[in-house]
Amino acid sequence: MIQKFLLPLAILTLTGCATSQMSRDIAAEPVNVRVIGLNDFHGNLDPPKQSAEAINAKGERVWLPSGGVAYLGSAIDSLRADAPNNVVVAAGDLIGASPLSSSLFLDEPSIIALNMIGLEFNALGNHEFDRGIAELKRIQSGGCEKHTLAVPCRIDNPFPGAKFKQLAANTITENGSTLFPGTALKSFGTGKSKVTIGFIGMTLKGTSNLVSAGRIAGIKFATEIDTANALVPKLKAAGADAIIVLIHEGLFTKTSQRPSMHWCFGRFDAYC
Repeated sequence: MIQKFLLPLAILTLTGCATSQMSRDIAAEPVNVRVIGLNDFHGNLDPPKQSAEAINAKGERVWLPSGGVAYLGSAIDSLRADAPNNVVVAAGDLIGASPLSSSLFLDEPSIIALNMIGLEFNALGNHEFDRGIAELKRIQSGGCEKHTLAVPCRIDNPFPGAKFKQLAANTITENGSTLFPGTALKSFGTGKSKVTIGFIGMTLKGTSNLVSAGRIAGIKFATEIDTANALVPKLKAAGADAIIVLIHEGLFTKTSQRPSMHWCFGRFDAYC
């Protein structure tokens, strides 16, 4: 099944790092950063005929229309409008298991749409691997090299690729390196109020159980917590004042007693 949610925004209030004794003696202004997250877009360019269950401000259970990249883009624009310091991130399964309007064209239209809404970082989910490693690299870098039975670049020629960065900290290739960079940094503010957020992107260790072996030949998926713990000191050394982990891993909301397509959050296909 397919699932897409605009995750609750997060506001980070960070204090900029001083670069001299004089600046350390002066209190830095706090920097508010709005983090806007999404996951499991699955190429849903068109609004599906379904609603998502939610809890309103009164604690009541309600159903809201859900889906469609135009609505997603509008929601993100509204969240960015009053937050000049913002970043749009994702936790995987943006492509794969997609409707015909996207899958027929190798999900290229979805990548272009996500470029347009300003996505900056995405942690790979299991469905990003559905068409194999070579095709996934093309999705990132662009071009029209053919890796599947479908013909690429039938809409945009050449296909420009993803403007956002794919993160794959625990996706290890045969030479011991990560398939894509595992981390990223983004800074906000200026001067003594400048702050930097570090991002770690991972998919679930069990991805090898969810994707055909031939599509991920030579790839291993390391343990998530060990990977994150090893990268935290490196990000701090690189100047990160705060660290966010983007991970394609499952959880359930308080109102759900069992796996449900309405309450899936970055969950693998057995439940989504």
